Amino acid sequence: MQSLHKAQLLVPALRSLPSPSDAVLRLLELTLEVEKVALREIAALLRADPGLALEVLRRVEHGPRRMPVFSLEWAAKSLGVERIRELALRTELPEDAAPHDAADALRNHAIACACAAAEIASRADYAEPEAAYAAGLMRSIGPLALAALFPREWGDLRAQAAGGTVAQLLDLERAHLGIDHEQLGLLLVDAWNLPVELEDVLAFADSPSEQIELQTRRRKNMSLVSLTRAGARIAERAGFTLFAGEVASEPPTDVRKLLANLDENELVAGVRAGVERIAGCAHPRATRPEQVARTLRDWNRELGARLRQSERQLRAEESVNGVLQYGLQRLGDGDPLPGVMFHAMESMGFRRMTCLEVDLAQGTITTRLTCASSGAARVIEGTCAPFPSEHAVLGTPCILQRDDRVAEHQLVLELVGVSAAVVAPLQVVTPGKRSFLLADYGPAGAAPAEGEERCLGIIADQASLLLRYEQLTREKERLATQDPLTGAATRRRLMDRLEFLMLQTERTKFELSLVIMDLDHFKRFNDTMGHQVGDRLLQDLVDVLTAHVRRGDLVARYGGEEFIVLLPNCDLEHAFTVADGLRQRVFDYGVASAAIYSSTPVSISLGVATYVRGETATALIGRADAALYAAKHNGRNRVERAA
Repeated sequence: MQSLHKAQLLVPALRSLPSPSDAVLRLLELTLEVEKVALREIAALLRADPGLALEVLRRVEHGPRRMPVFSLEWAAKSLGVERIRELALRTELPEDAAPHDAADALRNHAIACACAAAEIASRADYAEPEAAYAAGLMRSIGPLALAALFPREWGDLRAQAAGGTVAQLLDLERAHLGIDHEQLGLLLVDAWNLPVELEDVLAFADSPSEQIELQTRRRKNMSLVSLTRAGARIAERAGFTLFAGEVASEPPTDVRKLLANLDENELVAGVRAGVERIAGCAHPRATRPEQVARTLRDWNRELGARLRQSERQLRAEESVNGVLQYGLQRLGDGDPLPGVMFHAMESMGFRRMTCLEVDLAQGTITTRLTCASSGAARVIEGTCAPFPSEHAVLGTPCILQRDDRVAEHQLVLELVGVSAAVVAPLQVVTPGKRSFLLADYGPAGAAPAEGEERCLGIIADQASLLLRYEQLTREKERLATQDPLTGAATRRRLMDRLEFLMLQTERTKFELSLVIMDLDHFKRFNDTMGHQVGDRLLQDLVDVLTAHVRRGDLVARYGGEEFIVLLPNCDLEHAFTVADGLRQRVFDYGVASAAIYSSTPVSISLGVATYVRGETATALIGRADAALYAAKHNGRNRVERAA
């Protein structure tokens, strides 16, 4: 239990198995080549180095630790060249942790076990020789891990175990290191989420025949275990042992059965040739120092580019939080889009940000809103160009580039004058139109980094929610301040505006007047022609009034068929003139619309009052209302001044 606990503590310290510098250089050469890399060459390299093979297996998505095919070539194809290139760039060029001869001996032992297991599998008609090879190669991860963690100590233990058995080496490891390579290997399989088949290979590597037979009846993949046990036996005979002078024990029953009908001498010769052939795959093609230096410079250059790209992605992701917080603070402050765009542009490091709008009916795209950092050329607002109107165009966040051969992308890039940009759609706010946020690094700037489109997409979604909130807020305010039938101001808005103008009048020498009016015999329209005609009359009355007052005047519905017009900076005589002009306009409208109202005359009676300093709003309206009553009493279709 004590050694198991120590193994658990050691696992986090071992981030990966070390690979020789030659193997890493060869992987760099393969992945940095301009021409398309053949995955078969990468797979051959993985067969030559357990450390690189293990790293590839660790990165392959294989479900709940079970691979459909436990194969290095399949793993390389599944991972793909781009992710293997990422692995190559991030793999350090190591100085071997163990002494050079010990490290080479361990790797050759692993390759020999793998070659032998695969050869036996082929001759024994095993369905997956590649799986046998991978299992044989990974069989040595325990010794390789110990050599990496305790290079000097483990080298001394190998020397002490010379001329002995593997069991004696395990005893020495536990006594001096507090752990043996079998325990460490099993823990690594679990910690690194390696295929469960490998766990069986390590767990039963040196088990007695009786235990293997028992497990064979219970488990399905024990044939792979026996193949790797037989492969280790042939590797020992070929001279590739775990330590010098290793004494081989009697072959167990399952191994004897596998080798019974095979020529072991022929297998041994094949293993020796295989080790030499496969190990050669790990040697870099560059042999001169200047060639190696060029590869390292390419490596440093691409690694630096990847790191800068990662920093940009990180900055973009961090900017999302800042923009979201900014947007929340802006709730209810008016149109949030200009602020969100500028904040996103600065926090993500872009030089320009543009809001594009596609008119689906017209089939055009227009630059509606733009912002730019200091020194960058802004996109001209209002620039318009033909554009396809399909809903699917630019429907998801993406990076646009000149060479992507997408016609719609080229139209957008041409419109804003750049060779690359990132775009993200806003949720539909205006029916029949679609809007997008587009960000770039300027006409001479670099292309956006991968991942920035996802961040801009989140910001666009947030901006859409803010726009929708602002739209709903404006609609709520409109419903509270605008009469839904006529479009005139509500009584609430009237009183708020009147109170403000009265205070302003108190502080200035300007005068404030008010006109109140009432449709004459309005009940007659509703009773004889119906409420729809009466509603239209009210709507048309407001249109006439609004068309013939000043921009700063306010037309409000006071109640029923009563309306008030506020006239700031207007004395009583001018207010009377305005009121009489409105009366005449309404009467003329009635004459022109006689057919609509069955020749029933349309007219209004009006009362005019001017604010007297110190009086209340109610008192002012009351005086104007008294004048309106006098106008009705004196024959209607007339204007009266308040006392």
